[in-house]
Amino acid sequence: MPQGLPPQRQPPQQQPPRRRNGVRTAILSLVAFLAVIVVVLCGVAAIFLATGDDQNESASSSAPAQGESAAPAPSRNADQSTDELPAYKKALPVIVTGAIFDNGEQTDLVQRENWPFAFRVPVGWFCDQAMIVEGRNNDGVECRPPGRANDSVVRVGIRDCESPCNSDIQDGMTGDVASGTLIEGDATTAYAELANPKDNVYSLSVSHFFGSQPGQPLRWQVIVQGSGPHTDRAAIQKVANDIRTQTP
Repeated sequence: MPQGLPPQRQPPQQQPPRRRNGVRTAILSLVAFLAVIVVVLCGVAAIFLATGDDQNESASSSAPAQGESAAPAPSRNADQSTDELPAYKKALPVIVTGAIFDNGEQTDLVQRENWPFAFRVPVGWFCDQAMIVEGRNNDGVECRPPGRANDSVVRVGIRDCESPCNSDIQDGMTGDVASGTLIEGDATTAYAELANPKDNVYSLSVSHFFGSQPGQPLRWQVIVQGSGPHTDRAAIQKVANDIRTQTP
């Protein structure tokens, strides 16, 4: 180095810029993850709200309108097609004897395929097919209370009335219902009743002839045979009177 010249200074070295790419990547990943969670939560909430609306609409449509009286419950007594099931008709009660179903009383509806009428039984009763009476196009059911805890039973049979269905024919067919003398309830109805509260025994037998409509030619005979403890007589009477009401 030549003497007398001051030493040359080296320019300061610049520090390289810090790399922040790793931090930025981590932040962007976290933001994307949070966005996915928000989208999933929004989807779950939308599904939950839609399901709740459907359930509310279903409950609203199935509930009876306020002020409407409840119709008899659908039949729980047989698995049958609904195409040929008879309808239950609103009508003023026709009483053979004893008690009738009160307004608002809980009942079950019995509907038999190809029968010209439906009828009610106390709630919980079940009816099984049974042979009640012989004759043309005959059919029948045997109805009992739930659990079959006692001996109460109501047997209901139907058959065609022989043609012409006049008083002589009716007298002969009524003889199949019960032995002994029957009481005339009306022009087309006869019945026999035995009530023995001392021995807790009750029985009721009813024969009734009816047509499609009041005043129409008589076509069918319906038979009701009920028996059980005297304490259950009201239930038996209610079924018999309901059947008479539904068969003009």
